[in-house]
Amino acid sequence: MNQKAHCVKCLLQEIDEEEYLSKLKRVILMMKASERASDEETNRRLLICKQCDYLERGTCLACGCYVELRSAMRHGKCPYKKWTLNK
Repeated sequence: MNQKAHCVKCLLQEIDEEEYLSKLKRVILMMKASERASDEETNRRLLICKQCDYLERGTCLACGCYVELRSAMRHGKCPYKKWTLNK
């Protein structure tokens, strides 16, 4: 099977969403436990992001990060400090 190689210059609309989500989950799982936020904290952050006007297709338009990845990082921060305001 001829599969398109991952391209760092691709647009999100050109990426296979299932493959992208699978890779994102693998990256999070490969993080050291000491670098990961708890599942509870990650989910709390994601709920805040889901209500934010800057969220679009899994990307924060304020800083350009992938919110699932940043929210899973123990020391991840919201550029507008929304995660700390809602604790």
